[in-house]
Amino acid sequence: MGSVTHLAVSGYHRRMRAVPTLELFPSLADLGDESRRLLETSVTRVACPSGTPLIARGDLVTGAYLVEKGALRVYYVSAEGREGTLYWIEPGQSCILALNALFSRLAYPAWVESDGDTEVTVVPGDVYRRLFSLEPAVQSFTFEVLSGRLFELMALIEETASQGLEARLAAFLLRRAKGERQIALTQDQIARHLATSREVVSRLLRGLVTRRLVATTPRRVTLLDPAALATLVE
Repeated sequence: MGSVTHLAVSGYHRRMRAVPTLELFPSLADLGDESRRLLETSVTRVACPSGTPLIARGDLVTGAYLVEKGALRVYYVSAEGREGTLYWIEPGQSCILALNALFSRLAYPAWVESDGDTEVTVVPGDVYRRLFSLEPAVQSFTFEVLSGRLFELMALIEETASQGLEARLAAFLLRRAKGERQIALTQDQIARHLATSREVVSRLLRGLVTRRLVATTPRRVTLLDPAALATLVE
């Protein structure tokens, strides 16, 4: 059973009928009338607070997840028990690992939790597979998700294999900042994303602070010199 169904019973989140937001998922605006009616009568909007577990490794995925608000964090757990982030699914996006598991009917290979107050539209698996077989718009959306995530995962593998932790930390901070200067993250959270310890993150951040590349407070990192951080990554 998928974790979303389990959480509905445990009361972690609320459910409501709602169609996907077309401004976030413009491909779905091209659906035929019959397909649109099918979507409208079958999807469910799931709302949950930050840190809610949605899928665990080994779960059978029961639907396609379209993020409307907040984000979903997809992560792995190392042999030492440390978490490492694979990618985030943000508004207008879906999870390619979940879609792959949905079509292949294989168990999900990672873990997923909400990052911030999150709303997700869930399309039942049989409905999504039917729409995919009938609608070029759904096929296009699926392949866009696949291609985008494939390049992200390849970049992550390259970073992990070829870069030291300082460069990986710099890449992570730049990625999460999204062009802004401040990131609301604790050192514990950063350590979870990078599959390392808080002590290592603290030491690396002190080095960046000494070079005036970043400034830190207990729950925030401010990028003082994004260009220099980018140089570390390169």
